[in-house]
Amino acid sequence: MKKILIVDDTPDNIKLLKAFLAGEDYDIITAQDGEEALEKAFSERPDLILLDLMLPKISGLEVLKRVKEHDPDIPIVVLTAYGSEETAVQTLRSGAEDYLINKPLRKDEVVTAVKNILSKQDKKKKSHSNAAAYELLSSFEEEFNIFLQKTLNKYYGNEWWDNGIPPYVKTKCEQRRTNAQLRKKITMPLLFYSDFSFYVPIILYKNEFEGVDNWRNVFEPYFINIGWIKARLIELNHIRNDIAHPKPMTELHFNKLELFIKEMREYMGGKRK
Repeated sequence: MKKILIVDDTPDNIKLLKAFLAGEDYDIITAQDGEEALEKAFSERPDLILLDLMLPKISGLEVLKRVKEHDPDIPIVVLTAYGSEETAVQTLRSGAEDYLINKPLRKDEVVTAVKNILSKQDKKKKSHSNAAAYELLSSFEEEFNIFLQKTLNKYYGNEWWDNGIPPYVKTKCEQRRTNAQLRKKITMPLLFYSDFSFYVPIILYKNEFEGVDNWRNVFEPYFINIGWIKARLIELNHIRNDIAHPKPMTELHFNKLELFIKEMREYMGGKRK
């Protein structure tokens, strides 16, 4: 059931909006001033907020800004009888999903706006779901495995596995492949059994006795610096762990995931100038 927060300082307007939405399967909560609106927006996490601009204590525009700062994924529809073209533009820039300037409001106008925005929100959630994030991350993990193998092979030749992979990573990959064989799964190349938690150790692997320095000799030409690649791989590993728990994927984290993968793909495509 979708939860809708109605914010208006006039009880009759709240009653009217509740009546408009009464025939739909919505959980309606209400607030009559800006402070109460913020408290309920943060504690109740509604799926949609219908927000009047003229509110006591804290203005509706300020409520809009603070809600969007706290949770940019909550859609907000602004309702006001005191609107102007300038106010509408300011409101939309602050993050409102729609702008309804007509009060008294018409039922069809309100119901249509609510249905359209909630439908759009559902599609957005599906496109930024854990399943979509897992698919994106798994695809990139395979790409990064191939990149590691090709880049190590280019420097070490056929001895890339023996010379370029840290001993404990080799052991873990070999154990995982043995377990896969015992479960009668299809056997994959050893590096396939690594994951994001192994990528930083591989990239930074150094063995002075053997003359091995993966960062300086192999990967430095591709990436900006050690801190940059470490930060992105660690963040991708955190996202991977969140998906596994599972922890709901927010649009912000999904966008970050897409951005990091896009950046890394650009560097993986060729050495820096």
